[in-house]
Amino acid sequence: MRFCYIIFLFFVSISFVQDDNAMVWQKKRKLTWNDYRGKPQHNRFAAASTVYSMYRHIYKDANGNITASIKACFYPTDSWKGNYIDDALLAHEQKHFDIVELYARKLRKQLMQIKVRSEEDAQQKLDSLHKIIDAEMDAYQDKEGRRSKIISRK
Repeated sequence: MRFCYIIFLFFVSISFVQDDNAMVWQKKRKLTWNDYRGKPQHNRFAAASTVYSMYRHIYKDANGNITASIKACFYPTDSWKGNYIDDALLAHEQKHFDIVELYARKLRKQLMQIKVRSEEDAQQKLDSLHKIIDAEMDAYQDKEGRRSKIISRK
């Protein structure tokens, strides 16, 4: 029986992210209040809302290798800010986005260590790992405490 390791490719561009609206996490690119373009939800008890996800995609490359792409994404048109914003709140929101990248890296690392038999097997294993990592990330996000409501886009 033939086993393959998942090959992980990471590109800083957003070309593989299905939602053209998504911003992929970059070390040198921090969030700004201008990135928050969603309509404020005044009925929510929050000063701002950061919408994020771990975008994941499995495919076969030209050589038949199974490849995975995992990206931490921020969604500007779904994320919003209220009237009472400051630099400390923005730093808090950036920290939540940084945490998404931290857990995306954890998922990438675990994916590189698994053997798969097919694209379907890879997708099933990715889905299982993602469910575990996502739950860990949610627990960590909650533990960090919130000054604003964070919405996870799943």
